[in-house]
Amino acid sequence: MTDHLAARPKAGALTIPYVVDDQRRPLDFKAIHPGHVDLCAEQGRCGVCGGKIRRGPIAFIGPDDTIRRTEGCFADPWMHLECAELAMQQCPFLAGRKSWRDEEAGEDRLIETYAHNMVLFTATNWRSHRDRFGAWHFQAIGELTAHNKQAITAGTAHKGSRAT
Repeated sequence: MTDHLAARPKAGALTIPYVVDDQRRPLDFKAIHPGHVDLCAEQGRCGVCGGKIRRGPIAFIGPDDTIRRTEGCFADPWMHLECAELAMQQCPFLAGRKSWRDEEAGEDRLIETYAHNMVLFTATNWRSHRDRFGAWHFQAIGELTAHNKQAITAGTAHKGSRAT
């Protein structure tokens, strides 16, 4: 476990990710700390532990069709692979044990996309940019590998991707 990850505050047995506003009471894992997201984008910090990320492999988590729909752009910041694996294990939203957007989504297909089929991807490099509305986008650069065989068999993985 990285030192940064071990130092993160906990809520029971759950590690509170760096991008979550851990000062908010009651704690809400959906409440993002905008300043921390800025630091992830501008300084290459991990979205889970807050530590610096060195080039490759860099982990991303997103819907299984992220590559096809967004050319490797993700809404959530990149992570160390170890941190992303922990997030996929601990977070009931990412692991599909609990849906956090279904009630909000209604018939909105864009929002509904982010409520299911989350996959851990790795890439060799990254870049970030803001869109015209000021939202950060975290883009995987280089070969993108899906770490979920279901994404591969469903035909949603990028050409050249492989399950690990």
